[in-house]
Amino acid sequence: MRSFQLHLEQRGYVAKSIQRAVYYASAYEAWLSQSHLTLREATYNDLLNYLGHLQKTGSSKSKCNEFLRNLRLYYDYLQLPNIAYGVKIRGETHQSMPFLTAEELDKIYHHFEPRSQKGYWRYSDKLLLGLIIYQVLDPRDLYRLCIGHLNLNEGTLYIPEGLKRKASRTLKLESHQILPLHHYITHHRDNTTEKLFSPQCSSLGRLQGQLKELFKQVKSQAQEIGLAVIRFNQLRQSRLTLWIRQYGLRQTQYMVGFRRVDNVERYRQQDTEDLRDSVLKYHPLG
Repeated sequence: MRSFQLHLEQRGYVAKSIQRAVYYASAYEAWLSQSHLTLREATYNDLLNYLGHLQKTGSSKSKCNEFLRNLRLYYDYLQLPNIAYGVKIRGETHQSMPFLTAEELDKIYHHFEPRSQKGYWRYSDKLLLGLIIYQVLDPRDLYRLCIGHLNLNEGTLYIPEGLKRKASRTLKLESHQILPLHHYITHHRDNTTEKLFSPQCSSLGRLQGQLKELFKQVKSQAQEIGLAVIRFNQLRQSRLTLWIRQYGLRQTQYMVGFRRVDNVERYRQQDTEDLRDSVLKYHPLG
């Protein structure tokens, strides 16, 4: 499994994702071994039997689908016929995330006050929150940012392309983001690297550690003003949905950096479903 781990590291997977992938692959091979089978010998029916085993031992549909996603990575790495490809347990339930309006997103941002005891975190927490709320940046977007990508004179930020899913784009900053960014760069940024957020972006894992603690603060402080933030992605998805309504699919695709428009389409579909649910809640049929 060590070579599989190295393979994932080289492709930019974070430590937690690698740990899960190795765990699921090892567990499946151990189960096959008990049946005197190898991964090369395993058939589609063997995979279904293992999924049945997982469900009997208490694994949820969500956990089974997580196993399948990671097993596909393992089959691709081994260059074997991928019997897990296209297999998915239906009926998986997700925690509903309330849609946040533009006004609510503004309230969350302006109410937020950094409370971290770590200097580099405290001085950059609100800047990161702003880039998540207003520019829909995810952790890998933030990690790729360098000081040269920021143009405060023009009030723009260039976001470089990612390895697979994300294309490069240039976005406008909100007026209230510009002065705090200038103050951070002038007084608090570590100038020993080219990363915009330095030194926490010396590794993706280090940045994710900050974002994890930042989310706890955001969630707590949003509750103080009567707003529910369930996941960080809720902030990005809410802004993305607002962009679709304002700019349409193609412009939103560019602004988010998706290479394919169908990645944006699913957010419009979700927005339609949320609207339908609201209509049925307050104006039931029948």
